[in-house]
Amino acid sequence: MPDAFMEKTTEPTDIRTLVLRGLPIILGDNPTDFYKAGFDTDDEDSFRDIDIGILLVEHEGAGPSSSLHRSPASLKIILEGQVVIDNIQDLPKAMFILFGLTYALHLNYPNSMMLTFQFIQKVLLTLGQDELKPRLQTLKNQLTM
Repeated sequence: MPDAFMEKTTEPTDIRTLVLRGLPIILGDNPTDFYKAGFDTDDEDSFRDIDIGILLVEHEGAGPSSSLHRSPASLKIILEGQVVIDNIQDLPKAMFILFGLTYALHLNYPNSMMLTFQFIQKVLLTLGQDELKPRLQTLKNQLTM
C-alpha cells in the first residue's frame, strides 16, 4: 500500500486531495489520462494530445515524490491541449476550477472521468435533474449512511 495512504493527516486539503484521487478509482473511471505528471522544464508540446486534464508539475531535480503527487510544485489546467490556467495551489482548487470551466463552457466531460464528473455535478453540487446511474446512486447511498 502506498505511503500516502498510510500517513494520517488532519490537513483538509490533503484529505480532499486523496478523496479526489480516489473517487475515480471507486467509480471505475481511469484517471491516468486525466491527471498527468510532469516537470517544470517539460516542453509544452508534451501535453498537446490532452483534451481535458490537470497537469501536476514538479521541479526538475526534486526528490522522489509520492505517485499520488499530494503536494506538487504547481498545477495547470489543460483544455484542448492548451494550458488555460496555471500556478494553482492545490488539487481540490484545480479540480473544481476545471469542473466549473467544463460546466460553464458546455464541454463534454472526459470519457475517462465521466462518472467522477457526473458525481461532482449531481451529488456534490446537486446540479441537474437527471436520474443517477446505479454506480453513482450506490456511492451516494453509502456516503449518506
